Amino acid sequence: MTDGAAEFERLSRNWLFWSGLAQLGGISVSTSCPDCAVLFGSTEYSVHLRHAGDWWSVDTVNERGSRHDDSARFSSFALAEKYLVWMWASTARTVMQAPILGQRLYAKGFAADVEAIPISPGTVEVRSPDGRAVLIEPYATIFSHLMGRSEDEIEQMLTADL
Repeated sequence: MTDGAAEFERLSRNWLFWSGLAQLGGISVSTSCPDCAVLFGSTEYSVHLRHAGDWWSVDTVNERGSRHDDSARFSSFALAEKYLVWMWASTARTVMQAPILGQRLYAKGFAADVEAIPISPGTVEVRSPDGRAVLIEPYATIFSHLMGRSEDEIEQMLTADL
C-alpha cells in the first residue's frame, strides 16, 4: 500500500491483488487526493471513492482520463467495499479467463430480500436490510445477491476456482 491508506486496508489490499492479476500498470492507493477519501489508481483505470453526506460515491476514470462521477452510490462503506471488490475481481477473472460469476447471479433476477426501485432508465436503487445502493444494470441485479453477504464470503467466492 502507498500513501497512508491504513483506514482502507482491506479494500486497498484487494485493489492491489486484483489489479495485479488484471495486469494493470502503475498500481497505487492514495488518501491524498483532494477530492476523494481514497484513490485507487492505475494507468488504465482509476476509482475515486468519495464520502458525501449519507452516501459513498464511486467515480471512475478510464484510460483516456475521462471521469464519470457517481457511477455507483452506497449508503455505507461496507457496501461500497463489497461492490468494488466484486467489480475488480470480475475484471481480473475475465483477463485470467476464469469462469464468469456474475451471469449466474444476474439470471436469478433481483434477490428476494431486496427491493428494486427504478430511478431512471437503466438505473436502479436496491434496498436491503444491509443498506441501499444506486447502480446501473446489470450490476444492480448482480449486487442485490451480494449485499447481505460478508466481505469474507465474497472474497471466497471470487478466489475459489483460481
